[in-house]
Amino acid sequence: MEYPHWLIIAGAVLLMLGLVGLALRPRSVEGDPSDMTNDQEPSEPEPDLTPAEVYERAAKEKRRARWAERERELEEPANDRPSVFGEESK
Repeated sequence: MEYPHWLIIAGAVLLMLGLVGLALRPRSVEGDPSDMTNDQEPSEPEPDLTPAEVYERAAKEKRRARWAERERELEEPANDRPSVFGEESK
């Protein structure tokens, strides 16, 4: 086989190894799915938490609030945009 053919074969082997690696890697789960609901009130910091743990907990709650806000924005229809389907542009 010539040099370009070996590169094609080596690339295919590396691609397959990468896909197998993605399939077999352990998935990291941040928390219980029930923790991601928005109807829960933010919990008060416990007195035995370190300042770093309090900061991480507050950052996680802010992140959840941002995600919930993005989901609400995506669910609401954008009324300021003209409809493309079924109507002529004026």
